[in-house]
Amino acid sequence: MASLVDHAKIAFSAVERLEKAVHTNDLIKTFRLCLDPFGYNVVLITGLPDPPADPQPFFLVNSWPNGWHDRYLERDYYRDDPVAAFGRVRIDPFTWHDAPIDDERQPRGRLIMAEAADIGMRDGLVIPIVTSRSLHSCVSVAGEAPERDPDVQRAIHLVGMFAHARAVQLASEQAPVRRRLLSDREREVLLWVAAGKTAWEISRILGIAERTVIYHVTTAARRLQAVSRTHAVARAIALGEISIP
Repeated sequence: MASLVDHAKIAFSAVERLEKAVHTNDLIKTFRLCLDPFGYNVVLITGLPDPPADPQPFFLVNSWPNGWHDRYLERDYYRDDPVAAFGRVRIDPFTWHDAPIDDERQPRGRLIMAEAADIGMRDGLVIPIVTSRSLHSCVSVAGEAPERDPDVQRAIHLVGMFAHARAVQLASEQAPVRRRLLSDREREVLLWVAAGKTAWEISRILGIAERTVIYHVTTAARRLQAVSRTHAVARAIALGEISIP
């Protein structure tokens, strides 16, 4: 049986290899080489916006099975996903089975988990990440019958934190260079909108009038051809105007 020291060695070796990843595909391959011995073969690194926001612009790394990505988005499963919901309020790692399902708030929660299990994602481990702007992200790894050994989970926690940081860095490096549409202040305001803050809360944080915040959001939405605050954030991310760690 592997010891904590053995798991630590595997984790540090994986971190060294992740540091050398030059593309998202390299990161996925390296991360999975670390995860496969423990029964995890699916990786997702993503931001966790509040519903009804579209989660797709927040995906940094995604190795979901063929078809599940499209099904998840087309059926708007994010709105009822119990794992994503738990990830938005937790700061400590948790397994998928730990995520409570509120049948009233997440009427399709059990269906989503059952369908995920049917395609080989029966259980998983989630590493929540909260940035300085209170933006929620996570690293989620899953498999058919992954190990639940606490030492294994600690090792994956370490590697996952580094994988997230590297994924953010790669996304920034690979973003196409284009003319900026938004001002620095508009980008700053949208970052706080992405964090779930109201116009009044943003005004207190930035020390400006609430009407000024509303003006910046409205102007940014118009420049991004967005129809709402949430749409403006999604468009800003997709166009590389803002980056959600």
